[in-house]
Amino acid sequence: MNASASPAPAPSLTFGEKVVVLAGGIIAAMALTVLNPVLPAIEQELAHNATDRMLVKQLFGAVTLAMVVGAPLGGFLVERFGMRRLLLVASLIYAIAGSAGILLSSLPLLLVSRLFVGASAACIQVMSLTLISTRLNAAGRAKWMGLHISTAIFCLLVIFPVAGFLGDISWRMPFLIYLFGLVVFGALLFSRMGDPAQTEQAETSGELARDEESIFRWMPWHYVVMSMFIGAITFLPTIYTPYLFVERAGLTPSQMSLIFTGSALIGGVTALLYGKARQYISAHVTYLFCFSFAAAGMAVLALAENLSIMLVGFVIYSLGNSWFVANVMTSLGGKVKNHQQARAAGLVKAGHFLSTPVMVVLVAPYAERFGAVSVMLMAGAMSAFILLLMIGRMITLGRESLAVEGMAPAAAQ
Repeated sequence: MNASASPAPAPSLTFGEKVVVLAGGIIAAMALTVLNPVLPAIEQELAHNATDRMLVKQLFGAVTLAMVVGAPLGGFLVERFGMRRLLLVASLIYAIAGSAGILLSSLPLLLVSRLFVGASAACIQVMSLTLISTRLNAAGRAKWMGLHISTAIFCLLVIFPVAGFLGDISWRMPFLIYLFGLVVFGALLFSRMGDPAQTEQAETSGELARDEESIFRWMPWHYVVMSMFIGAITFLPTIYTPYLFVERAGLTPSQMSLIFTGSALIGGVTALLYGKARQYISAHVTYLFCFSFAAAGMAVLALAENLSIMLVGFVIYSLGNSWFVANVMTSLGGKVKNHQQARAAGLVKAGHFLSTPVMVVLVAPYAERFGAVSVMLMAGAMSAFILLLMIGRMITLGRESLAVEGMAPAAAQ
């Protein structure tokens, strides 16, 4: 058989690139979740007025605010410094800034440290997403995007119990978990990987030069808007669910960590199935599943009168949440060229993270007056509204398609 007629091997990731892809999800998940079980304890220790209580919530919001900067910054810096060097610096910053809370007692200084955590975590995750988009075909993207997210969620099965156990000892202890960044730093020192953004840039210099005339021409900006809504639906309940469990059931940090562990297990299994599911359903149908389950879960959480029903609502919400990011980023990977992937991913992730600090400020007065339940109702209503918009849009497109098909035979006559 002629060798030239042999099919080209399917694109794949090297070992070093697989480490980065999987570690990137873990780093981002830890940045956003480690402190959640101890936020009420931090508030009790350091907050003395309403402003301080809002600042405690911003220990989460500050991370996402920094991610708004770190995500696109990483996407642009990789072309200048190379992916491996950028990842080494970012993982070291992550470990130092993340563990600084073990010593700090000032809310402003804690917020500054969280800014560094968020920026470095976003940079690392954007690089991992860029590897998926530039090294793999469509099927491979869906598979590894699911692995990227599910691995991070499965790691939470360990992180949540450890954070809860450490939180029962002291609210400071969970900050030590961020030393995981040193493990990633050490692994990268011995990993071999290419710099896809630089390589692709060299191969398509003329094409890149044309694209640089205006990023507004090639960038699908509606993905940024979509990510902003998804960010609000994803992160607001994540912040306020611990407060709701304290208000309604009086749970301790370790008890809440067990709930988050169970939810992470369900979400991780669901995320692991994303690549397989996308072989049978479209991205639009996937969005319908996500928004409907998220809205239903938050409604149950808000209206539940006992812990058992609250847990059911939390599981439903977690199921809807598990495919949001994978669906957005997988769809985005097919919309832009390889040398645009890092910048596009950075901008979309920036939109995803921007919604959180903004929404925390907007909902704080309502949460202060009406409790965490008001935040759940608002986020659930937002998810339901987007769901209805998407259903209406799909119906409109279906009617237009039928109309076009009906006109075709008439034109033929």
